[in-house]
Amino acid sequence: MSKIILVIGASSGFGRLTAEALAKAGHTVYASMRETAGWNAPEVAKIAAFSQAYRVDLRTVELDVLSQDSVDAAVAKVIADTGHIDLLVHNAGHMVFGPDEAFTPEQLAQLYDVYSR
Repeated sequence: MSKIILVIGASSGFGRLTAEALAKAGHTVYASMRETAGWNAPEVAKIAAFSQAYRVDLRTVELDVLSQDSVDAAVAKVIADTGHIDLLVHNAGHMVFGPDEAFTPEQLAQLYDVYSR
């Protein structure tokens, strides 16, 4: 049975691979990311090309987990398109490079706190 799935943080990496695999498995998948009309526009184009090449239902939606308005708008868009969401894959995050000692405790906490706003 096909599901409606929203993958948060799907512009690249594990999120992108997850979205693609779920779409190939026959689900309708929304790959969310920030700045879909800006710096992530090339990724939106790649996802559209993937969807067409594999004949799957893989879509993109603008979603910034640090903005409640953005989250609300993305969820509303998916529900307006499909009527519901069956599954949410939360993959949002970001990475920093360097030794732990180079970061303040607040900076390290922010790495893990991207989902709570």
